[in-house]
Parts: sequence; C-alpha cells; structure tokens
Amino acid sequence: MSTPAVRPTTNENQLAMNAFTSAGQVEITVLVKALNEERHIEACLRSAQQALAAMPGIRGEVLLADSVSTDRTVAIAAEMGVRIVQFDNAADRSCGATLQLGYQYALGRYLYVLDGDMQLVPEFLGRAHAYLQANPGVAGVGGRLMDTHIRTEADRKRNEYYASLRTEQVVSALGGGGLYRREAIEQVGYLSNRWLPAYEEAELAVRLQAAGYRLVRLSDPAILHSGHAETSLQMLSRLWRSRRIDASGMFLRSALGRPWFGRAARTVWFVFAAPVVYAFAFALMAVAAIAGAPWPALVAIPLVAWCGVIGLLTWKKRNLEGALISVLSWHMNTVGALRGFLRGARDPMQAISSRELSEQVRG
Repeated sequence: MSTPAVRPTTNENQLAMNAFTSAGQVEITVLVKALNEERHIEACLRSAQQALAAMPGIRGEVLLADSVSTDRTVAIAAEMGVRIVQFDNAADRSCGATLQLGYQYALGRYLYVLDGDMQLVPEFLGRAHAYLQANPGVAGVGGRLMDTHIRTEADRKRNEYYASLRTEQVVSALGGGGLYRREAIEQVGYLSNRWLPAYEEAELAVRLQAAGYRLVRLSDPAILHSGHAETSLQMLSRLWRSRRIDASGMFLRSALGRPWFGRAARTVWFVFAAPVVYAFAFALMAVAAIAGAPWPALVAIPLVAWCGVIGLLTWKKRNLEGALISVLSWHMNTVGALRGFLRGARDPMQAISSRELSEQVRG
C-alpha cells in the first residue's frame, strides 16, 4: 500500500483540533515518535492499538510523529491505519521537536508518549488512565520499563532502578514515556521544547513540578524496550557525533532565570562532577603550594584525586571498566553541556512547520 498523499496543515487546523479535544471527543492519544524504525514500528503501533482496544467505551487514537523517515516506517504505519504527521523540513527533527510535533495534532485529553522502538504493555494504559482520573494532582504516570537487552552501563543502571520500584512512588521525571494529563500540559505551555535534542521529558517534568503537579511511577510493567545494539563507548561516541550530548547545557540554558532552574541543575548533576573534582584538586594544590610543597607533589595532587574517584566508583559499581567509562562520560558531558549552554535559548512555543499524511482517527 502506498503512503497517503501529503496534505499541508495550517496552524488554524491545529487550533481547531485543540478545540475538538476540549469537547472531549477523543480520550487518549498514544503519541509515537519515530525515525527510521521499520524494524520495530509495526510491533510498537500494534501494541498501542491493542492497548486502546482493551479499554471498551474509551475513544482513542494512535498518532505517529515521523521525523522524515527514509525507510518504510511511514508506509507500514499507513497500512495499519494510524494517523501520521511529519516535519516539512528534515532539519527540524530532534527528540524534543518530534514530541511537540505530535502534540500539535494530538486530539486526546490524555497523551501517552511512546518511542518507536518500544512496545506498550496493553493492560498498563487502562491502569494509568484510571490512576490519573483518581488523582487530579498528578500530571503524568509511568510504569516499569523492561529492556529486552542489557548492553551498556546505562542499561544496567536503568534495569536496577526499575527492579527496585515500589508499588507507586513520586518521581522527578518519567523517562521512558508515560500517560500525561493534557490539561496540565496546557497549563505549562507546551509538551516538549522543540529545540532540545534530548532531556525533553526531564524538561517537561521540571515545568510540571514547578506548577504544583506530581509525577508518579507505578511498578506495573508498562514498556518493552529494544534500544540500540551498542556498547557504552559506542553510545558515548554516537551522542558526541550527533551533538545530543550538548542537550544538558541547552536544558540548563532554557531553565535560566526560571523557577525550575534548581530542579534542572539537579537533573544533570553529572555535568558538574568533573569540574568539582578539579576544583577540589586545585584547592589542595593551592594549600600545598602555600605550605611550600615541591612541584612534583603539586602535580601529583590531581592524579591522586582522580585515582581516588575511580577507586570509589569501582567499589560502588564493582567494575573498573564501568568506573572508567563514568569518568570519561563526566568529561564528555561537561564539554557538551558548555557547548549547549553557549548556544542560547530559543522560543519553545514557535510552531513547527509540518503536514499530516492521514486523517484516520480511531473511533
């Protein structure tokens, strides 16, 4: 089946959609963001359709926000009858922009955010919907993410976190997606900062919390996640080459002067880790120099400080390789954050030039 013909969509159309949403015609939008996900997209979209089908009496839609894929992602989605929206310009694509693109078209009173390499556990959507209806002070609810492969240090840490979940707990952000209350999103202005190449969910979280809302994670299984087939070093290299590693600094710059800056800084604490170690070492060097220590001893102080850090991390992680990768990651993230911070902040409310490729809303 060929991809439906492109139909340009104007801002007036998007405003009409929001008015349609306010009338309560669509209860839930499952918003899937994707770029060249032909290997995973059918399973992802099928899981979203099954989750909505498991909620009789609830009208929902599956909406694919596509970042101008060059593979069969859009064709597969069209064959499955979901709504498809896409950037007019591939240069606009980023993680934050893709979510905001979907938000411009979504009709639901509640929005479930899902990546194209994920599968939604069907039963969780109804559980999350019921939880938000019963807890009006909660803006978003997520569940347990289950990685199908554990390849990197980040995968391992994420797996340990989800394994430790209590029945329900208030969290700082809903990494890995979740169901959000549209009313809360409208109160804080937008779903996702279109200029952020990463940390879009963290940025949404700090704005919602500053507005007085809570975010909750349940221990119920919610997501199966495929992820990238790469090592920790390959992941760092990919983030560096794509400049996604700069996103932490862009996040901080967007929060500068806002009530949520402190929350944002705590979220990306690791960008300050290497500078703090160096500052501590240089302070010791200054004290030692005043005390008349010879220059070889002064030069050794930073080396000893970093050896101590690596030793502590090795003890904590039970793994020297993991400790060394963490130290490398701290340095790379600090440089990336500085680059991102110096870019300056841009208006996150600026409309995204886009088009809708289909208008099939689930009934």
